[in-house]
Amino acid sequence: MPHADDPIRLLVVEDSELDYELLQAILLRDRETLGGRVRTQRAEDEAGMRSVFAMGAIDAVITDHNLPRFDSFSALKVTKEIDPDLPVIVLSGEMSEELAVASLHAGADDFILKSRMFRLGPALKRSLDAAAARRGERAAFAALADSEARLRELTRHMERIKEEERHALAREVHDDIGSTLTALKFELARLARDLGEHASAAPRINAINELLAHAVDASHRIQHNLRPPVLDAGLVEALQWLARGFTTRTGTPLQFETNREELDLAPEHAVAMYRVAQEALANVAKYAQAKRVSMQLFAAADEITLEIADDGAGFDPQMLEASPGFGLKSLVERARGLGGWAEVAAAPGRGTTIMFSIPPGTPAKDAVAPAPPAPNDWSD
Repeated sequence: MPHADDPIRLLVVEDSELDYELLQAILLRDRETLGGRVRTQRAEDEAGMRSVFAMGAIDAVITDHNLPRFDSFSALKVTKEIDPDLPVIVLSGEMSEELAVASLHAGADDFILKSRMFRLGPALKRSLDAAAARRGERAAFAALADSEARLRELTRHMERIKEEERHALAREVHDDIGSTLTALKFELARLARDLGEHASAAPRINAINELLAHAVDASHRIQHNLRPPVLDAGLVEALQWLARGFTTRTGTPLQFETNREELDLAPEHAVAMYRVAQEALANVAKYAQAKRVSMQLFAAADEITLEIADDGAGFDPQMLEASPGFGLKSLVERARGLGGWAEVAAAPGRGTTIMFSIPPGTPAKDAVAPAPPAPNDWSD
């Protein structure tokens, strides 16, 4: 839509000079309705239309239906090729409902009989307004798509940073705390040997040994939660380890199934799958009160899908919108950030099902450095 001070620029596809002059006179009469001056340029065929389009911007096209070397459908095709939002009004001397419907289906904004040319001004104004609205909607959708793309990239970036921080922290736990605890165990064993003849020291040595064993177990658990070394053996192995740990801790049976024993995934994608399973099972243990849990990993050529379902208390899915933790939005954005999708299905008293599906990505086995091997006294 032109600015208030700019003329409305029209391309008129018409072979009759008299009809063109009549159209100009009608538009001049409707200048107030149109809200400004009108500047027209005439063409008679496709070459003429393209020549006018090449000379500068056009606000609308008015085309006669019947032309010696052209018709309105051809004019519509050329116009929509140049600009899909550009309004087109078809003029015809014949009264045909089929032609009018076909013109509108082909993309025309209006169909006007030449015997009712008085409608041209108001019809052109409506068409220009509608085109402006279409462009506004298209711009809004483009801005929304750009915003969503930025959000997905930000989500992916944040997940990547979190994994890097977890990996660094796991290495620190292993290198610093782990080595210190191991050294303490050796020193305590030496002390127990030196104090062997003092029977009164034995209970205290045993108590310190138990506390040290708890500290080692806690460090081991923290390291695995931050960056489980088992993930370097593959996603299937990691999920099996996660399932066994869940059953051991909660006493709730978890059935794990997969259609592939080995998957060649990008490290970032494998970690995302593992984190979803880890967080989902943590929520099951904390809230679901489930008697049975199932976890299924299904691999297709271009998609890996993880489904975790329980028969527990369930919940209202709308609660996820306000959840600051493992909510629907974070799950969906995590999947979208990797080019996939996610869904949460739940109902009070009917359990919960989480589906997380992403492409395998480009495998790069060395993209994420594996966690260092644990010393023998840290092994399961």
